[in-house]
Amino acid sequence: MNSIVIELQNEALNKNVSVSDLLRKAYVVARKLGIPEFEKWTLNELNGYNDVKDIPEYRQIKGIVKAWNPFHGWQPVIFHDHKIEEALSKRPCGQAIAEIESLLSSKSKNGTLQMPFTAEAEQQLRRAIGYDTSITLIVPSISLVRIVDAVRTIILNWSLKLEEDGILGEGLSFTASEREKASKIAYSVNNFYGPVSNLQIQQGTAYSTQISSVQKFDINALREFVEEIKRKWNELVLAQEVKQELQAEIQTLEVQLASPKPKRSIIRKSLMSIRRILESAGGGLAAQLIMQKLIALLGG
Repeated sequence: MNSIVIELQNEALNKNVSVSDLLRKAYVVARKLGIPEFEKWTLNELNGYNDVKDIPEYRQIKGIVKAWNPFHGWQPVIFHDHKIEEALSKRPCGQAIAEIESLLSSKSKNGTLQMPFTAEAEQQLRRAIGYDTSITLIVPSISLVRIVDAVRTIILNWSLKLEEDGILGEGLSFTASEREKASKIAYSVNNFYGPVSNLQIQQGTAYSTQISSVQKFDINALREFVEEIKRKWNELVLAQEVKQELQAEIQTLEVQLASPKPKRSIIRKSLMSIRRILESAGGGLAAQLIMQKLIALLGG
């Protein structure tokens, strides 16, 4: 009869075998060998994690907090505190692996997904930005691919270690000697995967909002932004008093650019004022192009 451990290796290498099926076979192996940590891990992956403390590092995903503006689409939410931004943009994903595979089968791997906030957290964010809209965490679907791939790799590495330790099984059975060997070896899930960083869930709904940090400014990018406004000045379709207000903000930025120690708080305030001016006054195609660069600047 074939070895179930070797079968596990072959199926882990076969992308046509779903990770859900792979986990079920791994659960049988862990249960029959009496390896409680792997038994618990396979059940958590199959059923979903009930305790956030049990969610492993490879399931930490990172995205961008976004809010919906009915007039201008998805707009960046600006955080003053980088730590708050980091805390809100990184979330553990505890969904069952079958749900993740289902999302991936119905969504392009190059698309985006959503991880909604709790009602309480979303309400706090609304109060913070002073705008009544829906807010969510937008994540690239490739993040889910990484989770599925991490689980497949863990099972492969674990089955290879079982073989190295002389534990192969025959069919669905293991000898008393194999079970005794397994009981004397510490098979920790943590030993079979490396840290998965920059992982970025429910499918996208009608609402979502990006949050960007403005803690650090690229001075060269800021200088180019100011020059871009000057180049497109005559193309801006703005009332005279609006242009005067915009000119004042540009002058403020130029003063900061000339300073040996530019003040980020002043730069940010001027950029936000420029954004408000362009959002409220329109300004035509030139203003839209400037707004795109402004959003990129605020995000970087």
